[in-house]
Amino acid sequence: MTGLPQAIRCLNLDAAAVTVSAALAERGVEAILLKGSGLAHRLGQERHRVYTDVDLLVAPATFDRAQRALADLGCRSAFPEGRPDRRSQWYEQPWRLPGALPLTVDLHRGFHGVADAEALWTVLAGSAERIALAGGTVVVPDEAGAALLVALHAAAPGRSDRPRTDLLRALDVFPADVWRAAATLAAGTGAVPSFALGLSLAPAGAALGVALGLPGVSPAALWLRAHRASPEAVVMAQLAELPTLRGRMRHLGPRLFPTSASMRHGSRVARHGPIGLLVAYLARLARKAGRLPAAVAELRDAERLRQRGSDGG
Repeated sequence: MTGLPQAIRCLNLDAAAVTVSAALAERGVEAILLKGSGLAHRLGQERHRVYTDVDLLVAPATFDRAQRALADLGCRSAFPEGRPDRRSQWYEQPWRLPGALPLTVDLHRGFHGVADAEALWTVLAGSAERIALAGGTVVVPDEAGAALLVALHAAAPGRSDRPRTDLLRALDVFPADVWRAAATLAAGTGAVPSFALGLSLAPAGAALGVALGLPGVSPAALWLRAHRASPEAVVMAQLAELPTLRGRMRHLGPRLFPTSASMRHGSRVARHGPIGLLVAYLARLARKAGRLPAAVAELRDAERLRQRGSDGG
């Protein structure tokens, strides 16, 4: 967030959501505003909730067309060489909007914790509603879709406190039948583990999860991410959950050795020819190795806390 007053920034983000949605529609791409003003509308916080970017979901089949449309609008991909590292965060790509203000559109073709991105688009688009915004209109999820997304975001909050705040508000605002419908959406999109975990992060949500018959024990990697563990601890937990050595190597490889484009994007040293790239890779490996002892300790502590939580302690 820059020094720009939050209210003014949010107004500009709302205008961007309308403009980009309309531009995508002109190219035959439907888009759903996942959070921002749409979620504020669902939570009854139109004048209070702040947000920092525009999150638009498109059908997976139209994702590439949507990216071309954003490029035609003068937007610039925040990923190296105009594309994400498909071996990591495949479902989302940020685009910087042109203009004096540093505004970002996060283009989604899925969401964290969702195994079936096509199903997610189908269920959200099938019940989405159009609302007025910034002199135009945008399409937003219905209440059940919003409840699903709030819980999933709480399960992967990054470094922000906002997902938990949204969860607490949603638990106050949405009645039990909305959460029951959201649980059905989670089951249909392969998102039950993350949905259950997200709900469990608040006492009222944990009780609701029991009433809905949701699983009480979360996979270790999901639990660690929800509790803001280090990336190294999360990766180690993910490796332990994979059944084969081949699967573990395929998972670990891109995390130790990102693409050269990604390295050059994030490291000045890597931009200085082949030698610079090699030095950057070696420095990355050294940093990862240095963090291993702390990650192992994190895993031990997390497993104890996770099991205590599943036992109701």
